[in-house]
Amino acid sequence: MTKKFILNLLLNVGILFLIFSGVAAYNSGNMLILGGAIAFLVVLIYLKVVLLKMVNRDVRQQQEQKRQATTRRKVK
Repeated sequence: MTKKFILNLLLNVGILFLIFSGVAAYNSGNMLILGGAIAFLVVLIYLKVVLLKMVNRDVRQQQEQKRQATTRRKVK
């Protein structure tokens, strides 16, 4: 879980950096850098969504395992 937390932090920093660099590129009129920033921004947002789905799945599995463990104790 720590690796996923650090990856999430890095993705957030990357997304913020690309937003700021995109705004700066737009203000300076450099459309090539703006296009690159938007492209990388889309990729980082996609990776963040995939990471959130993975964490969601892991949390559900852990909850299910805890639920099964408690029901086993009650049965015995």
